[in-house]
Amino acid sequence: MFRNLDVGQLRTLVTILETGGFRRAAERLSLTQPAVSQHIRRLESLLDGPVFISTGRRLRLSPQAEELAGYARRMVALNDETVARVSAVPRRELVLSIGISQQFEPAMPELLSGLTRLLPDARLALRTGLSAPLTARVADGELDLALISAPPRGSRDRFLGRVQLAWFGRHLVDAGAPLPLVLCAEPCNLRVHVLNSVTLGRLSWRSVYEGPDLPGVRAAIRAGLGNTCLPANADELWGLRKAPADCFPPVDPVPVSLVVAPGTKEGVIEAAHLAARDALRCFPYLDEGTGDDTYDLVIEPERPQPLAS
Repeated sequence: MFRNLDVGQLRTLVTILETGGFRRAAERLSLTQPAVSQHIRRLESLLDGPVFISTGRRLRLSPQAEELAGYARRMVALNDETVARVSAVPRRELVLSIGISQQFEPAMPELLSGLTRLLPDARLALRTGLSAPLTARVADGELDLALISAPPRGSRDRFLGRVQLAWFGRHLVDAGAPLPLVLCAEPCNLRVHVLNSVTLGRLSWRSVYEGPDLPGVRAAIRAGLGNTCLPANADELWGLRKAPADCFPPVDPVPVSLVVAPGTKEGVIEAAHLAARDALRCFPYLDEGTGDDTYDLVIEPERPQPLAS
């Protein structure tokens, strides 16, 4: 007699591990918490034992569930890749125009590679720019999709996660002097993010450079004109000098979304979602649904026990 695994139940297990708890998993999956608990109970009937073991206020996977989790991740990923490939039809007629924010340009090779793997017969056209203009081009139908630094707005947009930011530029700022800022001209979502950080930190500031794009901002940082916020590994990506964190106000991670034009096929959206999520791994990246450190449960992996002496 065959026993068939339910991908939905496996996805629930994977999501609990990714988000850190039942409540967050329910929110991401648009399920109720009782439904999430029911999925886990059904997996327990498969294992003939518990999925999670309580250790005080913490949970960890049982040894059997640890092995199951590895298979679950692979099966969920294969399911999503299969759906993305077979539902993106008609492939021969597909021309996909994609925008990508300039701050995410290092992700372009992996993004293109992922899209080619998932949509092998698509003809791709890539455009770079600032997030706000790219969003407008999607709304006008000039682009099918865009990877931007902003929360999702439309019902079909996909929230991908958050990229951690840090301050870069001049090593020291004169005490009592306004903070010299290097900024993109409006409209720019990253500019808004930087100014919000300064405002919340109650610092005075002055603009020492404004330009139309991020390459100009990076050039101004290299020239030592002032400071700005960029992805936290911009020192590795572009050779910029990171400013000491204790001299500047804290900056929140920037949300990342895939904005979608009306009429874009669901299979294309799913393929772009998967490719973009993988491509963003070149940044300090908090996966979708894990943008803060507040968890309702802490999931610990099974740890090997020391050998008896």
